[in-house]
Amino acid sequence: MRYNMSSELTIEELTAKLKSQLAKLEDNSIPLNEAMEVYREAAITLEQCYDSLDKAKGHLSDINEEIDKLRMKRDEL
Repeated sequence: MRYNMSSELTIEELTAKLKSQLAKLEDNSIPLNEAMEVYREAAITLEQCYDSLDKAKGHLSDINEEIDKLRMKRDEL
């Protein structure tokens, strides 16, 4: 389930959005159809959270590779 966002939200914004969606789902007074729509939206938001975390993990890996290269150069001196 991959959906493109027109503008990417930060992980903090996505987390806040997910918390809001979960709070709505915990409200027993919302109609079933609305709860199902919120659940669908929450699933999309969760996927976006995972994507954001995967991107961050990739960036951290790139940074660590650069650090390793710098260490190797320093050790060669």
